[in-house]
Amino acid sequence: MHKATYRDREMAVDILYRAFINILIPNSINFVVNKSGSREKRLKALMYYQFDIALLYGSVFLSNDGKGCILYLEEMKFSLKKLWLEIQLVIHCIGIKRIPNVLAREKLIKAYHPKEKFVHLWLMGIIPEAQGLGIGTFLLQETIKKYAEDLIYVETTTPENLEFYKKNGFSIFHETHKLDYPLYFLSYV
Repeated sequence: MHKATYRDREMAVDILYRAFINILIPNSINFVVNKSGSREKRLKALMYYQFDIALLYGSVFLSNDGKGCILYLEEMKFSLKKLWLEIQLVIHCIGIKRIPNVLAREKLIKAYHPKEKFVHLWLMGIIPEAQGLGIGTFLLQETIKKYAEDLIYVETTTPENLEFYKKNGFSIFHETHKLDYPLYFLSYV
């Protein structure tokens, strides 16, 4: 595993894109990606945004075999760069008409963020042909070591991901069904 730099942007985005392109169930990613137009282009725009934001306000880690990627956010602050990235996200992924829905979703999620300082495990993806081989577990366990002094927080939507995080030491502290999919909030201390 290694910490990504901007030079790894295309590789990381490709991993994340491939990990999520065929997942069509209601979840956080599909909620954000506008359903009109090209799903492929919109999903790729979301992955570029998430990589860029994680690089600015956290860390991106890649598996050495180039099959897995995990993004963490530490502390986001306002910046012109962040504003520019958000404008690009609206144009290329969300769509202007969907801004209120996405903002309402973000407000719901933030309401359940831990009150104490935390690190947000924002996104993890493994390319489909390498899933189930332990790459995700390895990335998660190695990055947990890097954030050993921190409270780590994650939200997930699927029962499979929920079980994965629980097997790796995370505990559910809240769940909601206010969206068109379940949302589980977990922490690792």
